[in-house]
Amino acid sequence: MKDDGCLNHSILLDSKSFDCRDRWLLYALRLLLNVLVIAVVVVLVTTNFSEAFYKDKSLPKTSKCLCDHGVITTTPVTFSDKVKTNEMVSDHLNSDRRYSSEVRHIAFLKVHKCASSTMLNIFYRFGYKRGLNFVLPIKDNYLHMTHQKGLISVVPPPAMSGYDILCNHVTKFSKEEFSRYLPPDSKYIAIVREPFQRMYSAFHYYRNLARFPFLTEVGGLDPFQTYLNNITLLETTWGDYSVTNNKMARDFGFPTQDYKNMTKFKTYLGTLDKQFHLVMVSDMFLESLVLLRRLLKWSMEDVIFLPINVHEHKHLTTSASSVNIEPFLALDRILYDHYLTRLKEQISAQGPDFHKELQYFRVINAKISAFCHSKDTVRKLLSFRANEWHGDFNITPKDCHLLAEREIAFLNFIRSEQYKRVEKYGANIRYFQ
Repeated sequence: MKDDGCLNHSILLDSKSFDCRDRWLLYALRLLLNVLVIAVVVVLVTTNFSEAFYKDKSLPKTSKCLCDHGVITTTPVTFSDKVKTNEMVSDHLNSDRRYSSEVRHIAFLKVHKCASSTMLNIFYRFGYKRGLNFVLPIKDNYLHMTHQKGLISVVPPPAMSGYDILCNHVTKFSKEEFSRYLPPDSKYIAIVREPFQRMYSAFHYYRNLARFPFLTEVGGLDPFQTYLNNITLLETTWGDYSVTNNKMARDFGFPTQDYKNMTKFKTYLGTLDKQFHLVMVSDMFLESLVLLRRLLKWSMEDVIFLPINVHEHKHLTTSASSVNIEPFLALDRILYDHYLTRLKEQISAQGPDFHKELQYFRVINAKISAFCHSKDTVRKLLSFRANEWHGDFNITPKDCHLLAEREIAFLNFIRSEQYKRVEKYGANIRYFQ
């Protein structure tokens, strides 16, 4: 058929009855009608799905997460099958049966100035390699888990999935708040440090590096000694802003108004014992990591580390300092001694093979540290053969980069990866209903 200048689609009409303009008009009307029919079908399908998904009708069916990353639409998308969000899972983790029993649901209480940044790197690496979902702050690095219906307060997980790991800083520990995000089978981990060394480290870090204004005002030739000499006055003035006054006890959730109630605190320790599966001790860091590996059924490659956010300080003893500090360390001292004793008891219960594993871990972690800090540009790979604690694995320059990644940079990267999955699949907002 000769093209007479009109779009020659078989419209199934008598061409003699319509001129070129009429055929164009009829074609456009039929096209519009088809589009409207499709639109109605889509609206009906998505409406039915949405009503089934949102049990709480008071929450808008489409919410917006306004954050540094941009505007994230939290309306979930539909899928014909279960969504596979863990797209970064390595092939060997899927195929190797040794990884089938590993614990992936973890709550870590990040206690200030207790090697917790190094621990954060370990959890970030573990979750990143498996495409797991973290409970992450929408911005900055602190989780403010204030629950308000309809308010998206943390980065949501992708649709059809949930949270796996919570390991960022919180204002204080609350099992109720943690369990609102994490599955019931989650393992609860924390870490403590010798109180006086932690106090000194915190004073140095928050005064000289973080530059907290109320700390920079402490002067003298030796500002820390000035602080010790005036600790009662300063701590009373700082109040809840203090980063030194029994800070570990506060991180574990003990209220400041009860700081002088030792009986109540010892009772509170009993509650914590029931909630935490392992409280690590930074002064026995390698031993703690071996216990962690065993508890979580991880491979040894998952707990290798390079120290993160570690600063050199002179080693001080309390005998050289003011006796006035004791009230401001009293709770932390009880807490530390309690969990140091508990850790040693857990090690004793492991049997003689624990020390064999500890020695091996010490050796390979030193080798990895040397490799990652080496200036040798020829060696591109450090290989370890399989044994009872791990399978075959290699350390590459990329692994070294992840091992050395600092807290904020790693957080921003993990947060970006989770946002990508949310953008692709939609968001699961049941945690905010």
